[in-house]
Amino acid sequence: MHNRSLNAWTLVTSFIVIVGYGHGIIPIIFTELPYPLIFRNTDQAIEYQYLIYPSTLFFFGQIFYLFFLISKFRGALWLSLALLWFGLFLLIRLVFDGDAIGAIACVTGIPFMVLSGILFWRSYRSQNIR
Repeated sequence: MHNRSLNAWTLVTSFIVIVGYGHGIIPIIFTELPYPLIFRNTDQAIEYQYLIYPSTLFFFGQIFYLFFLISKFRGALWLSLALLWFGLFLLIRLVFDGDAIGAIACVTGIPFMVLSGILFWRSYRSQNIR
């Protein structure tokens, strides 16, 4: 897989990690931006508080990843992957609390983890990512 397509697929798979929301499931990208508007009501804030930190980490991780794609600055790549991995870890941690939401995030996060691991390894191994 070429680095250009690896970069694109890593970003796409970070968008489609599935989380539970309301009575259904949605990709995490739809939970990232609306949180300042949603959490004005305290009942909703309590109900969906498990998504605040992972969504914020995913949002900033994806912003840093887009910055990496533009600048090719390796530090931005490593920071973005760290934020994305930690956000996914927070979702997967729900599995150990007996929550099915974490299991769904775990299964749908596997492609992202594999692709981002390959990307990290290639970045670590070489000085120039394209």
